[in-house]
Amino acid sequence: MRNRQRMGKPGSRLPRQARGNPRLKEQIHDPYRASKKLRGPCRCKQCGATYLKGRWQWRALTPPAPAATVCPACRRLNDRYPAGELIVRGAFAAKHSAEVERLIVHVAEAESREHPLHRIIATRRRGSTLTVTTTDVHLPHRIGHALEDAWAGTLSTHYDEAGYFARAAWERDE
Repeated sequence: MRNRQRMGKPGSRLPRQARGNPRLKEQIHDPYRASKKLRGPCRCKQCGATYLKGRWQWRALTPPAPAATVCPACRRLNDRYPAGELIVRGAFAAKHSAEVERLIVHVAEAESREHPLHRIIATRRRGSTLTVTTTDVHLPHRIGHALEDAWAGTLSTHYDEAGYFARAAWERDE
């Protein structure tokens, strides 16, 4: 009987030990990420995404969500503060720019259908270089990987350890 109480079985007086290290707290580098979970269901005033059960999703609630807020992706879009950047360079990208841009939009839309916070902020063209900024750190790498799968080329990705930012670069010369 004494051994059972020490092991933390039901009915024992000793509390169970929590998982993980209670003194170790995760460092959040994303300034747009909430420090605590939102209470109850919420709906973004701008895009209509719904926060339900701890995550943002494209789901309409019936009845409508009682609280309205602005999701982190819309806040990033309003502030024009990207979390990721994709740079597309090379003679191939310049020659086939329409196809490259269609693939970028297609991948971003497919990703956004599953994850509402993963969106493109802006697309800029300067000469033969195309720059795409995103609201998520993983989206530039996913788009770059799709470009690499479709037309080979070279993809490099750099994740900033001090902040919440990623830069991917895809390049292909003829």
